[in-house]
Amino acid sequence: MHRVFLAALLVSAPALAAPKVTPGQWQATTTIESATMPGMPPQALAMMKNRPTTVTYCLTPQDVEADPKKMLAADKSCKVNRMLFQGGRIDAQMACKTDQGPAVITMKGAYTPTSYTMSSTMKSGPMTMASRMSAKRLGPCK
Repeated sequence: MHRVFLAALLVSAPALAAPKVTPGQWQATTTIESATMPGMPPQALAMMKNRPTTVTYCLTPQDVEADPKKMLAADKSCKVNRMLFQGGRIDAQMACKTDQGPAVITMKGAYTPTSYTMSSTMKSGPMTMASRMSAKRLGPCK
C-alpha cells in the first residue's frame, strides 16, 4: 500500500504540468508525517516517519502540455474522483484498488511556475498515512 501512495505522489508531480509550470529539472522531497498501520511493528512505522525521500526528474515541454487527469489515470487500478491544477491550487482525489483493499488518496497544495508544496492523505481500511511534498525547479534538464 505504501508503494501505491508514493506512486500517486510521484505521478502527480509531473501532473502539475498546468501551462504555468516551467519545464526543466525538478527536485521533489516527500516526508511521511504520520501513519497508522495495524499489525506493523512500531519500529517499522518509526523508520518510515519523518525521513525525507528526494527524487529528481525532468519535466519536458510535452509533460507540461499533458492532461494531468490522464497521467494520474494511467494506472487502471485507480480512478480520479477530483482534479484541479489551476490558478496556483492543487486539489485532487483518487480511489484505488489495492491488494489490501480500496484506498482513497487526497492531495491539496499550491504551485508556482518553479515550485510546489502539497499535503497528501491516504486511507485504506484501518490504515492511514499523511505526507507532505515540496519541489522546486533546479534549471534546464540534464
